[in-house]
Amino acid sequence: MYDVYYTTGGGPWVNAGTDTWVNIWLEEIAPKLKVKPVLLIHRNKPKNFNEYDYEFPIETHWHGDDLRRFEKIVKNCRRIHILHGHYKPMKVLVDNQHKIHSNVLHNSVDHILKNAVGSDSSFGHHPYIDSSWEVDVNKWAKKSIWIGLYDIKYENENIPNFYEFKHNLPLSYSNNLGFAARSEGRKNPHYLDGKKAYVFTDSTLFNRVFKQGYKMDTTKMRIYHYKPEFGDKFYGMNWGISHSCFTYEPFGYSIFEAVDRGKLPILHTSWCKDLEYPYRATFKKDFDDIYNRLVETPHEEKNKWFLHLKQYMIDNYSNKDKWVNDLLNIYNI
Repeated sequence: MYDVYYTTGGGPWVNAGTDTWVNIWLEEIAPKLKVKPVLLIHRNKPKNFNEYDYEFPIETHWHGDDLRRFEKIVKNCRRIHILHGHYKPMKVLVDNQHKIHSNVLHNSVDHILKNAVGSDSSFGHHPYIDSSWEVDVNKWAKKSIWIGLYDIKYENENIPNFYEFKHNLPLSYSNNLGFAARSEGRKNPHYLDGKKAYVFTDSTLFNRVFKQGYKMDTTKMRIYHYKPEFGDKFYGMNWGISHSCFTYEPFGYSIFEAVDRGKLPILHTSWCKDLEYPYRATFKKDFDDIYNRLVETPHEEKNKWFLHLKQYMIDNYSNKDKWVNDLLNIYNI
């Protein structure tokens, strides 16, 4: 007897918060499961897989290696737990919908679509999404697990992510901007238009969608292609204000990491509305005004709000033990 844990990614390829979540799950949850777990990754194995010194801690199969075997494993399992699914229909889940026990929601398609309508950008980019598919999967799942910090329309077990502060750096004195996030519309990369900034993202997508498509002025930017191993060097560069103004950000590992690394974030008005914090924006004009104000704000004033934000994060979203126990109460039934 075994349970399938279905995901689109994980392992050494951390391209988004979803990959980070899956990797923490593998480390903290998988060893404590009562029924044998089998990880199924619905993607092709990267060609450079063997270049990484990494082994999955549980039995793992890739969709692209052997499609028939992949489907057979799903068909013969006891339960299906979706750790992170695609935002469009997947046949293997449709065919085995009666076995879906839990579905982890890392984002809300409803809120992504709201952002697309309400954005001040004339040019946006989002991965392909299907709202009807999201409705179906949550209808089939006995438990929907929402990792985010705002309310969504689906009935769910809200188990927010957690973040462990490991660097605890003091607030930087630099007023230079930094952006460490994916190049998608709701992350609002266009807020950087014409500004001096350090950018850490998928440079190919950023250049194609925002530099060429949106016609963003990037002449003052230093753009670094995202590779996880380059993170320490990027955060050590001369920037101290983080563009963390992401619309309907579900959790925001990069927001937490910015604070952990001593950067002061400009947040979106939709992120943790219960938190008192003066450096928030809804549109690009707001962002520009706040950034210009921060450049003139004394370090002592910025540090006051930096410490206030950090304490809020620690008090509310750093309890790993609770996160582990809440998930195990669903998986080990």
